[in-house]
Amino acid sequence: FHQPTWSSPLAMSLTPLPSHVKLQLGDARSLKGGLGLSRRSTGSSRPCFTGPAIPGAAPFLAAPLGRWTLRAGRRPGMEGVPIFNQLREMWRRKLKLCAVLSVLMATLWLWQGYQGWTNLSTFNATQPWYRRLPGSTAIESWLLGTHPVVMAHGHALAVTKSTLQRDFAMDTRLVDEGQLHRLLTACFLHNSVFHILFNLGYLYTVAPLEVGCRGAFLSTFLISGIVGNLAFLHFGEARYAVGASGGLCGLIGFELVSLLRSRKVREFKVLLRSTFGMLIMGLFLPGCANTCHVGGLLCGFAVALLVARRSGYRAPLLPWPFLLALLALMPFGRRFLSALMQALLVAFQHPGALGRGYVI
Repeated sequence: FHQPTWSSPLAMSLTPLPSHVKLQLGDARSLKGGLGLSRRSTGSSRPCFTGPAIPGAAPFLAAPLGRWTLRAGRRPGMEGVPIFNQLREMWRRKLKLCAVLSVLMATLWLWQGYQGWTNLSTFNATQPWYRRLPGSTAIESWLLGTHPVVMAHGHALAVTKSTLQRDFAMDTRLVDEGQLHRLLTACFLHNSVFHILFNLGYLYTVAPLEVGCRGAFLSTFLISGIVGNLAFLHFGEARYAVGASGGLCGLIGFELVSLLRSRKVREFKVLLRSTFGMLIMGLFLPGCANTCHVGGLLCGFAVALLVARRSGYRAPLLPWPFLLALLALMPFGRRFLSALMQALLVAFQHPGALGRGYVI
């Protein structure tokens, strides 16, 4: 059907409306005739018109197309975007920490795609026409996580890999050389659209854990992410890794301990079965760092035993601020914090230097 052209809220050819159609207008102050104003509960505080009291309507509205809601003079919103709906729901439920983490990871992933495209453009500008890669290569690498390797100046180079990944992704060789910041920063980067959607969805499912224990929630996520990457460093077979899976598995371990302490045996068994299935699935998925998942899960158990509320007690065994302070005062904690601060400064002043092996 043809879309009518709107020059004002009522500037269209009108025929009688069926009773099941309601027209919601942005400004009804100029409509003071016999149009039967009512304020029905429509999710908006604006007046709406109901029934066939309007003397006409556009012909395509007269067809039996179900229940329609027309909003005049108002741009279409983002209510239909799934990720936006999840963020709005978390914010409405006061799960602001999970909402901020989701926005941070999604923003960094979008920035990874932009940097991959600019790096490919820079590479193509230095090559003859027959060695240039098409621009779609950057989009494919961003969405699917496949980075083609080419030879440039005698070195193998993944030209579509973003500077964020080169400077902050988990690289076991560079971590051994002192770039300890990668143990944490890799938790906020992702390799493909499926990777980030899966992790954002899982973060949405564990978001209710934030209620009443926001500090313990964040502490568990960060510490489990670091421990998961340490497990990958010592027991993993690959060199590179990214993703928040270690921290998310730590939150699952935290919830398992909390359910068991609360004597919710049925919920505990359900979550334990799903966690076991996730680990089994990780054994068969190519490129899945299952050692990071196991390390994060075990760390979540340990953190929950310390900072989660005990049965019959109001206070935990060790409050989470004391746990973070204790870890920061340890020799490894001091070296990690120093490396993190230096890495952020170097990455801001000289992007890409950390990926080239800058010694911290």
